[in-house]
Amino acid sequence: MTQGPYTIGIATFTDPRDTAFAGEREAYLRERHGELARFLAGQGFRVADPMAALGKENAPLFGLRSTREVEAAAAHLRREGAQCLVIGCWHWTEPQLPLSLVRELDLPVLLYTEDDPRWAGAVHLSATGASLWEVGVNDHALTHWRVIGKREEIVPWARGVCALQALRRSTLLLWGGSYCLRMEHLQDDVPALKSFLVGDIWTEDAYALIKRADALLAEGSARIERFIAWLEKGGVRITRDGKMLTEKSARTQVALYLAARDRLRELADEPIAGVSVRCQPELSEDYACTGCLLPSFLPFAEDSEGKQPVVPTVCEGDIKGLITCALLGLIEPGTPPLFGDLKYMGPEYIIISNCGGSSVYYAALSNEAKQALPRVTWGPQCQGAAGGAIGYCGAPGPLTVARLVRIEGEYLMQLGLMRAREITPEITEKIIWGQTWPHIAIEHGVDRDLLARAVGSNHYCALPGDHIAELQHACREAGLEVLRLDSNDALADFVANL
Repeated sequence: MTQGPYTIGIATFTDPRDTAFAGEREAYLRERHGELARFLAGQGFRVADPMAALGKENAPLFGLRSTREVEAAAAHLRREGAQCLVIGCWHWTEPQLPLSLVRELDLPVLLYTEDDPRWAGAVHLSATGASLWEVGVNDHALTHWRVIGKREEIVPWARGVCALQALRRSTLLLWGGSYCLRMEHLQDDVPALKSFLVGDIWTEDAYALIKRADALLAEGSARIERFIAWLEKGGVRITRDGKMLTEKSARTQVALYLAARDRLRELADEPIAGVSVRCQPELSEDYACTGCLLPSFLPFAEDSEGKQPVVPTVCEGDIKGLITCALLGLIEPGTPPLFGDLKYMGPEYIIISNCGGSSVYYAALSNEAKQALPRVTWGPQCQGAAGGAIGYCGAPGPLTVARLVRIEGEYLMQLGLMRAREITPEITEKIIWGQTWPHIAIEHGVDRDLLARAVGSNHYCALPGDHIAELQHACREAGLEVLRLDSNDALADFVANL
């Protein structure tokens, strides 16, 4: 489920004509190409380099200079599993050559050159870019990106477009289906989403979890007791009230969580990028126990059975929320995305607080149980027939907040760079509904009334740090309009044009 290093293909071309300065030119191309490969590898990417495979490293002419060489380079990059392509535009080449490579690979493409007046890099970049637009051999030719001199700008582009490529090949799993509690904005056009944004969306009945949980409970599984003991040893403050969080409901909640992990292991050969659990009302009322441990611990890297894959998890069959979390999780593999309700909107901050559980990572911004669990509580739920909520006060720090939204059939991404603030007693003492839930207070920095008029859901997602550039590149590649939630000008313009 967690992606390994993304693979970037790189290619360098040369002038196919016999010209003066050929020796100096080819030495320059070889040097720049090598620097680019080393830089990308140093940023954590796997580099697919056809130049070495074609014997170009020690050849007099380093760059690709014929159709046959382009075809060989494309075959090598396909074998290596390149997920995007960076073309080094160091000096002039005939644009048909890089255009042919873009056609052959059909991958997101970036044109890069150095800020170097000695050679004609700008000629290569501009002529190749214009040719990609002119011919439009595929969508990637039309959405190609260009960078001069700032190699660090390649990194967010690559992470964004590779995350999108991975999402388009991934499966999202809905336990219990969608359209929870008749919330219209949770409904979606699944075939449309599969046409451009996600590989597949599966639906399994909640019984897929219930039957496995019931089997664990019937056999008196020691796994359940070990999980509860792990929480207690880790420092989780557990409050059983004899009504909602009882010995029985606690064990049932743990059994549901373990059932989910077991089911995901059964599906290990599938590219599952995230899951949703429709808790209300089938689990919370009919099964008589909420499923709050799933959104709390599936997106966490550790439990009583050791290290675990981080699985982005949302509630209530929220497909757009799940896509957003999956994309965030693919941009920063291994870091759990946050999902929750937009519970409060104040002049200075909003509170995201899911109805019984969000990734416990956010209690300490850590995937280590020894860091997160001492800040976590497990107390009585305020809704449903029985069960407990996993609570904490979110740790402060920068957050990228995002949400896929649909208006009259058209999708757009709302996103903004905000900051989680420390949750003080002055904040918590005002909370009546959902006191035992997780709470994260996020400073939005904009006009609250504009924000309230623009938000497209009661659910929002987030990821620690600044990932605006990655998301913008992913959205541009996908053809999604972007609305910046952290800009009064953008919000005012959006509201004015509704």
